[in-house]
Amino acid sequence: MKSENDSDFEADSSSPQRFNQQKLNDLIREQNLSKESSELHASRLNEKNLLQPDINITFYRKRDKDLLPFYSEENNLVFCNNIKGLLQKMGLSEYTPDEWRLFIDSSRRSLKCVLLHNGNKYGSIPIGHSTSMKEEY
Repeated sequence: MKSENDSDFEADSSSPQRFNQQKLNDLIREQNLSKESSELHASRLNEKNLLQPDINITFYRKRDKDLLPFYSEENNLVFCNNIKGLLQKMGLSEYTPDEWRLFIDSSRRSLKCVLLHNGNKYGSIPIGHSTSMKEEY
């Protein structure tokens, strides 16, 4: 029988591995969770002792702060004021407009504009939103 003190001891790979901040962020992003759901999910993982001690559970409350400078608001319309800069901040090395298409969804109550990648390699990028626009001709 081998013990932890033996030089050829191998840890049981079935034991839980605690999440570090980067791995937790990846998990949250892959599940596409809202800020509130992200914090709740992280809290539940922490209750089960599945997070490393240095994890910041409230990190998700302000995860959008780095993107706020790329948006402006005028007359109840929020819009992206620097698409190229926004995409670079999100990790794209280069913005090529021909690779993207504009998708606009509107109803009587709201207007949403997003950029969609032609090859669906990237997720949709919100570039405009309003919940109080009125149609005028």
